[in-house]
Amino acid sequence: MNYSLFILRLSCTGLLLALASGCTHTFTAKITVKPTDLRAGQKMPHRAALVLNQELADYKYEFQAMGITTVYPFGPALQDYARAVATHSFQEVQVAPSAEKAAEMSTADLVLIPRAVKADQSVGIYAWNKVHFTLVVEWAAKERAGQNTVWLKTITAEASEPMGNAFTGGKHWLVLEQKLFDDLSLKTQAAFQESPELRAKQP
Repeated sequence: MNYSLFILRLSCTGLLLALASGCTHTFTAKITVKPTDLRAGQKMPHRAALVLNQELADYKYEFQAMGITTVYPFGPALQDYARAVATHSFQEVQVAPSAEKAAEMSTADLVLIPRAVKADQSVGIYAWNKVHFTLVVEWAAKERAGQNTVWLKTITAEASEPMGNAFTGGKHWLVLEQKLFDDLSLKTQAAFQESPELRAKQP
């Protein structure tokens, strides 16, 4: 079972046996999200270098409860989200593996650096309770030439979904993670579009 929603429905007897024996269990959640349907809008004229570094690629969140650790490997989905939102918001986007490599891209005038800040979840104990997930991402925009920060924004995405039971938990988790990344994507796109600093800073 890959989903924490399944894990949390394990029987009390099984959990007590695991705790009594001192055993711990680790599960990895499957992160599968579709591209968000982003709003159409006029792209800003910047030529951006988007930094998708190893820190973002490796980002994961661990949730521990009653001897069970659930690992959420958000990194690949965060990279896809960052790439999609950037390409929908700026005239031209090149991907760089580090801020140093981005600074070397002479055709870019702006460097975009997304960073996962934290994730958190809260759950109930009954199938009809809801799971609430929060994911926080910080975006920095810097001048490529001078490396001055021209824009800094923290985006907080939130989503809730019923926990479900051993039969429906997986379905609810798929809905929850899609809601979470849809909220993150739409909020990020809006933050780009509504930024006076980015709009005032012409390439």
